[in-house]
Formats: sequence, structure tokens, C-alpha cells
Amino acid sequence: MQRIVTTFIALLLCTVPAAAQTQAKPAAKPAAKPAPVEKETPSARPVEGLPVNVRIEITITDQRGDGPPIVKTVTKTVADRSLIRIRTGAEVQTKLGSRPVVLNIDSFPRVIPVPGQPSVPSNKLKVDLTIEYRPVAAEADSEKTTTPTINESLTVILEDGKSMVISESADPATDRKVKVEAKATILK
Repeated sequence: MQRIVTTFIALLLCTVPAAAQTQAKPAAKPAAKPAPVEKETPSARPVEGLPVNVRIEITITDQRGDGPPIVKTVTKTVADRSLIRIRTGAEVQTKLGSRPVVLNIDSFPRVIPVPGQPSVPSNKLKVDLTIEYRPVAAEADSEKTTTPTINESLTVILEDGKSMVISESADPATDRKVKVEAKATILK
């Protein structure tokens, strides 16, 4: 009797899943119509860089109190739509010990083409900039315990060959002010 019950249960376990698989399936939905294919026009394609180089000049003016300003200028040349990174750094000995000094600038210039003429450069450039500036602290009492640092990322529109102030900042702990100017020139 136990064999019959065990066999019956085994048969039920095998036939229930098989029966479930053979049940009527709902009617399949009609296939969706494919989206119409748009013809690619020259203005719809991603624009490659124009065959020109761009010279980028960044000038940092660090004014501390009534003393003479500290001016740092970085000039670099790169192809249109290319990333350029400049890294400079050192360790400087001060009365309080060793301090790092850093001047790092990343740039990605994009020459804006003349509207309707994607291969002709206009006189405008869109430039992504990231600047990290950490100079030696001054010997003033207010700066002896701090390390002044500027760290900024921004995107600006520049006119070919014209300098523009892109940021001015004030140190929260001292009377120090830092001004950053950028100039981009299309080299043809």
C-alpha cells in the first residue's frame, strides 16, 4: 500500500508541472513597428575637432595685503578638443617645516564653429578648466598656521585672443585675494 501511495505522489509531482507548461498561453502581442530610421545629416553627427591648435594662457595673481602681487603664468598649446594636463609641485622649507606647493591646470578647449559651417572656426572657444593652486604660505601671523589653497573647475566661453578674468576669490582666513585670468588663441 505504501508503494502505491508513493508511486501516486511521484506521478502527481511529475504531471502537475507538465500540465502547467501545456496550458494555453495568451496570444502574443503584435510586433511593434520599428522606429523610422532618420537619415544622418552632417549637422547631426558628432563634430570632430577642427584641424587647429589652441594656445591657452592662464595667469594667477595672488595679492596678499599691501605687498607686491605674486603672478604665475602657465601657457600651453593643444589640438582642438584635446585634453591637456600640467602638473607642477615641490616641497618648500619654511620656518614651520616642509610645505607642499602645487600648480596644476587641466584644460579641454573646443573651438566653436561658425553656425552652418561646421569646418570653419568662429572667434569663440568653450574651455573646460580645472585649477589647483597651493602656494607657500606667507610669513604673516594669519598665514603661519594655514595652507592657502585654490581649487576650482569651470567652463567658460572665451573670445579668440582676448584675456578674461574667470574668477576672483578671497581667502576666508586672511586678506589674501586671488584672481585668475584666461586667454585662448586659435592658431591657424
